[in-house]
Amino acid sequence: MIRGLLAAAALLALSACASSEVASIKAASQDQIHDLRVSEITVTIETPKPHPELQAELKKQLEEAMPICAKGAIDHRLNVVITEFEDQDVGKAIFLGDEIELKGRAEFDAVATREQTGAYFVENSFAWGGFIGAAMMSDAEISLSKGFAENLCKEVFDVDLAQIRKN
Repeated sequence: MIRGLLAAAALLALSACASSEVASIKAASQDQIHDLRVSEITVTIETPKPHPELQAELKKQLEEAMPICAKGAIDHRLNVVITEFEDQDVGKAIFLGDEIELKGRAEFDAVATREQTGAYFVENSFAWGGFIGAAMMSDAEISLSKGFAENLCKEVFDVDLAQIRKN
């Protein structure tokens, strides 16, 4: 009986899954990627509920990431449109597991010509159950925004921002 309770407690404490994806809507060429520099960033939230904390955090993370990832000479505006954001439900996370999720488009437009250079769909999610999971998902805006920026850098610019931040 005690072993069963301990096993159940262990399952409540640990179980996780993370996923991320960047899919091309309109892929920029390698030459365009090489020449691209992000000089302006806009973040728009198109979810039923406004999320000003998410909007501010995502803009901050992208402003920190883009100078490291997009080092070209041609100024671009990065327009990010968030279409889905799911925050955690603490009670659900502890007993059943829960998921935090961020989905949206990242569009690069040349400032001088206003022509779109590239557009990408970015999805970042993290599912974790138990007490530890509830704690890990508590800052969804921060962790998902950081992941969004890291995934965009890695998949579009081939820059491992997560590794750079570790060093």
